[in-house]
Amino acid sequence: MSQSGSKVFSCIRLIKAGIAACVLAGTVTVANATEERTLVLNYSQTVQPFTDVVINGEATSALLDTGATIPLIGDRFINIDPRADPDETEARILGIGGQRFFPIARLPNLSAGSENWTDLRVAVNTENRYPIQKSVLPISIFETRVVDFDFGNNRVHLYDGRPKRVRRSRQDSVPYQDINDLIFVPIKINGVRGQALIDTGAVISFLNPAFAEQSNARLDEDRTALLRGSDLTRNHASIYGFRRLAFAGNEITRITLPVLDTEMFAELGFDDEPMMILGMDLLQHFRLQVDRERQRIHFVRAHNPRRPSYDRDVNSFANGVAVR
Repeated sequence: MSQSGSKVFSCIRLIKAGIAACVLAGTVTVANATEERTLVLNYSQTVQPFTDVVINGEATSALLDTGATIPLIGDRFINIDPRADPDETEARILGIGGQRFFPIARLPNLSAGSENWTDLRVAVNTENRYPIQKSVLPISIFETRVVDFDFGNNRVHLYDGRPKRVRRSRQDSVPYQDINDLIFVPIKINGVRGQALIDTGAVISFLNPAFAEQSNARLDEDRTALLRGSDLTRNHASIYGFRRLAFAGNEITRITLPVLDTEMFAELGFDDEPMMILGMDLLQHFRLQVDRERQRIHFVRAHNPRRPSYDRDVNSFANGVAVR
């Protein structure tokens, strides 16, 4: 991921078609690091994975985001003005609609389940407005070797060793690239190779114009005309149809996805190279196991799953998910 200026941080996430990016390394203290722990997922009106947390003694929820690399906390949880970090004073927030800067501060206390952190370096959301309204936790905050998103059972399991085998399921894995704590996996669209960012903070998946052009995608004029009222409209956005999307032994056919012409892809180093964001509209159909020790990601799916229906609004684009 490219960075500009000195001491600039970067991460990426998508909320309701708005994306934010920032990065931070922090001091973390975690209790019971050798035991398996489980976090309960509490879904909002979207499919994003939220879990209960306690921030400075106040109960709330936070998004578990593979597309973020810094905790992002609302300023209402910090009773004093954010204390600037002496080394890095701002986090740059990149989005498809532009960039903003948020102060860096030390958070006295944060807990999620049995996980506890003190004096944690965080980015402070001083605006608390769309698209960033909830607190965000990156998975890099956890010290276990495996982060296991069990979406079907509303759980996230944290443990060491190898990813668990799941009975009566198909399990495919692929090596991933760790770029500034972001997870990139190889993907093919209409036979064209590219890279996909795994982003559990993203409601929908989308790709850059380079991917659409090289894959000879078909413009969906009707759905493009329906694209209104979201952060997507701040950029040139169109809906395209694709014959086949394949990753890690999985295949999705007859899928329509947004294509965004935004500087965000250039900031990530993929201006002219095929890249997409793989969001929860597709990830929710798998049990997603991130093996950070071996840098492999496992996509677990039940044998002969029920074919999902996507006869909903323009936010849902996939027409079918098939494992072959």
